[in-house]
Amino acid sequence: MQDELPTFSYTLEPLPPSRLGRRWRWSLYRGERLLAAGWHYGQRQAIGALRTATSRAAHELAGLTALRPERAATEGRFIAGATVQLDCGALRCVLAPRVEAAESSAA
Repeated sequence: MQDELPTFSYTLEPLPPSRLGRRWRWSLYRGERLLAAGWHYGQRQAIGALRTATSRAAHELAGLTALRPERAATEGRFIAGATVQLDCGALRCVLAPRVEAAESSAA
């Protein structure tokens, strides 16, 4: 089994209201590399898309193909801004909020 779980970082933020209504933008990173991004009309749908993208990325990192990435689940509730452990079938990974470079240099 794995000794250390792979860690991915994410951003999840509301976009300004527009003619399309309220939207949420999400981004998935591995280190400094952007792996996936998108937007959805609801926060819950954006979180679901983020979990799916993370499952695909974790499987790809292990050299596998994700058969049902949409079934990735967290233990407990996934609240924006929280660090969660994602269960992707046979794989597990950590999904943590992204710390921007400006914030980390100020600390």
